[in-house]
Amino acid sequence: MLTRMCASLFVLSLLLLATPLHASAQAGIANGKYNFILEDGLAKYLEFDAKSDERGTASGYMIFTDEAKVEIQDVDGTGDVIPEEPAPFFMKADMNAMTIEKNQAIIGGVVIDSSYRSFIGKWVQLVIEDNDGIEVPDKFVWRFCQPEPGGWIPSDAEVPGDQGAFMSWWSTDAERKDDVGIPSPNLIPGTLKACVAYPIRSYDYASILKADGAITIRQ
Repeated sequence: MLTRMCASLFVLSLLLLATPLHASAQAGIANGKYNFILEDGLAKYLEFDAKSDERGTASGYMIFTDEAKVEIQDVDGTGDVIPEEPAPFFMKADMNAMTIEKNQAIIGGVVIDSSYRSFIGKWVQLVIEDNDGIEVPDKFVWRFCQPEPGGWIPSDAEVPGDQGAFMSWWSTDAERKDDVGIPSPNLIPGTLKACVAYPIRSYDYASILKADGAITIRQ
């Protein structure tokens, strides 16, 4: 079996805290177009346009292209990386959820088209920050998530009718009134519908070497 890997996509790995997003959704719009270069020195392009209502439901699109070199790895054989001729990566996503916090937003969607079929159907999450673009540059980063497969629900075979997997709780620091806490993990497989959204402050934005473009967020 051959596995395709876009090298530059992994440059954008996020360091996330394990705290879920608690911000309330607000109606607004977010759009932008950016030509930029990362540490790999190859040209990339980001374009997106999304609109959301008070419930966080959104409509819009995201387009991303990347001139990064594509590699094929034979994972069933020797594991050697077999280089291909450089070819641009392309993907388009339908965006269906957006949360806005002042000049920042998290937008989520599903990849509907790509130059690499393995990306079609994956979830994508775009995190943006709208600044003046001159003294303080706009910021953004994104990640791809694999849809969660369904499966069996864990239960205690020694406890008839065990419903433990359906229970949930919230953990907080009793000595800190400002602690928003964290929820218990979800043990029911296949219930996630998009990439998990974390507090915006926990995302690391892409390290951009050179860029030309603008991001706009309005509520």
